[in-house]
Amino acid sequence: MSRGPDLFGSYSPGTGLLHRAPLWGKGAGIVVVTVAVVLAPAWPVPAVLSAVLVVAGTAAGVGAREWWRGLAPALPVLALLAVYHVLTAGPEQAADVVGTIVVFLVLTRVLMHTTPLAELLDGVVLLCTPVRLVGADPERISLAISLMLRSIPFIVGAVGELRDAVRARGLRPNPVLLVTPAVIATVAYAERTGQALAARGFD
Repeated sequence: MSRGPDLFGSYSPGTGLLHRAPLWGKGAGIVVVTVAVVLAPAWPVPAVLSAVLVVAGTAAGVGAREWWRGLAPALPVLALLAVYHVLTAGPEQAADVVGTIVVFLVLTRVLMHTTPLAELLDGVVLLCTPVRLVGADPERISLAISLMLRSIPFIVGAVGELRDAVRARGLRPNPVLLVTPAVIATVAYAERTGQALAARGFD
């Protein structure tokens, strides 16, 4: 079973400013963007932030095809949200909600493109160090995030392959009928992942 679309992005080596920036600096930038979006009085703020992040990401080497792979899967959901908010709260509210989501989609793409996954996970472990006080293990939290990042593209890819197989047989894909084989594929993937972790000493 092949992996699905690269929803979150993946690291690409580079020597630009964002590639060389320390992880704490990127974290501070994320906090600034988050605060700006949360406190934004209207939709132009997310729109401007999205444009700035796209320019910064493009300068760091994110190409048009990679931008499209990151945003295309979210377009149906964004369209539904836009219609809902236009009908219930007006176009300005719709633009604010959709713009806010786009900001974080673009921000995630830029972060993943310019930061090795291992470095990101080390940062998660460091950030979660205080949870040791309540008996939790930061390394296991990091492992869970890593598994999530790898599992979602696989599941999306499994559904896509099932849909292609149905079309190849001249049938029209039915979302209800795809649920069972998709769940079976997902459970099988989870079992293989669990067996691999057990073989490496994880309980």
